[in-house]
Amino acid sequence: MAIDSDGRLGSRLFERLSASHQLDSYSEENQRDEVVESIKRHLVDLLNSHPGNSACVPELGLLDFNDATIGVLDLELNIKQAIRHCIERYEPRVQRVDVESLPNSGDPLQLRFQVHATVALGKDSTHTTIDLLLNNKRYQCLN
Repeated sequence: MAIDSDGRLGSRLFERLSASHQLDSYSEENQRDEVVESIKRHLVDLLNSHPGNSACVPELGLLDFNDATIGVLDLELNIKQAIRHCIERYEPRVQRVDVESLPNSGDPLQLRFQVHATVALGKDSTHTTIDLLLNNKRYQCLN
C-alpha cells in the first residue's frame, strides 16, 4: 500500500478529500490506526450492501440470510463464509481473512462474528481483529 500524496496510508478517496485541509503530521502508529478505522467503516458499508444494489459491481455485498429453512449451524457457516469471501474480494487492504462466530450474548436475534485479518501498510503489515454484530439485519463494528 503506497503512502498517499497527503501522507496517509490507505485511506479511502472521500476520506482523503474530506481531510485534505488538515495538516498531517501523523506518526506511523496513528497512520496504522487510521487505516484500520477506515477499513472498519468500509466493512460496515460493504457488509450492509446487497447484490444488485450497485450498478458498476452488481455482485457487491451480502445476500439476505433471512431464510428460515436453513438450519442454525448451516446459517452461521454460510454467513461466515459469505463475510470472508466479501471481504477478500472487495477490501484490497486486507489479506489472510479468517471469520469466526462468537457465542450468543443472550439475544437470539443477534449474531456476533470476529474477523481476523492482516492489514497491508506499504512495506509493512499488521494483524487486526474486528468484532462484528449482526443486529436487526445490520452489521456494526463493535471495536
